[in-house]
Amino acid sequence: MQVICCVCHKTKNHKGWAKQAARSGVRLSHGYCPRCYRQMMEMVDNFFVLNGCRKSA
Repeated sequence: MQVICCVCHKTKNHKGWAKQAARSGVRLSHGYCPRCYRQMMEMVDNFFVLNGCRKSA
């Protein structure tokens, strides 16, 4: 099974994350690469701040 970032479409291999096409015939699992994960968490934090919500600890 190959992991692919659902935002930038980088794929994870034994060396890390790389911008490459997913191999044909391989099952995919979607997730976030470290860079996109940080960006998404910043967006979530900003959403809570802008909407006056408190994050749980």
